[in-house]
Amino acid sequence: MNEPISKARLFASLPRPWPMDLRLAIREAAEALAAKLVVLDDDPTGTQTVYDVPVLTTWGVEELATELADAAPCFYVLTNSRSLPPERARDLARHLACNLRSAVYRTGRRFVLVSRSDSTLRGHFPLETDVLAEELGPFDATVLVPYFEAGGRYTVHDTHYVAEGDALIPAAATAFAHDDAFGYRSSNLRDWITEKTGGAIPAKTVVSISIDEIRSLGPGAVAARLERLPPGSTAIVNAACPRDLDVFMFA
Repeated sequence: MNEPISKARLFASLPRPWPMDLRLAIREAAEALAAKLVVLDDDPTGTQTVYDVPVLTTWGVEELATELADAAPCFYVLTNSRSLPPERARDLARHLACNLRSAVYRTGRRFVLVSRSDSTLRGHFPLETDVLAEELGPFDATVLVPYFEAGGRYTVHDTHYVAEGDALIPAAATAFAHDDAFGYRSSNLRDWITEKTGGAIPAKTVVSISIDEIRSLGPGAVAARLERLPPGSTAIVNAACPRDLDVFMFA
């Protein structure tokens, strides 16, 4: 279904958000982990949503090692790969991953990797995540989280929406889905993953972390669900408010 629905009506039908503020606990857990958060950003709009965070526009081993060794908890690498054709995006991702691996070897610093792409589902998926997994993995799972509150992008019941006033438009019914380079037909993220992988990842194998789990059961249950994922899984996270992501992050 690609018909618009009422945001107010849909959100009213959902369980109330998790009652506990988890931000401080998330910060403390991240500090205890002592791992650097490395965000690979495929478009300049991503860096505009953060502040007091270093942003690299080149990714030589020396530059990456310097940022890894720095005390700051996070840095961005602005690749702008969304503007590139697939083969060049693949080469860039492989080169960056190899340099990051060398920088990690040099510094001994643990890291957590985020590949930031578009909240309207445009970008080189699964190309970039596949290359990163080849060079820096294997990872336990690839988790897709296209929720973006400031832009009115929400995922509910596995369907990704773009808000226009009170109307929630399924993503495949928006102009974004007709992008010449990154067009798609599916608003349901499970189906979207199957579409983008050419059937290599069947929708039925994609794990969904639902709004009900996040809001009614909380971080402990979400953590248990994540721990049961088979190696190499692909998962999606439903989210309709910032606290939904807080629960997932704390898990």
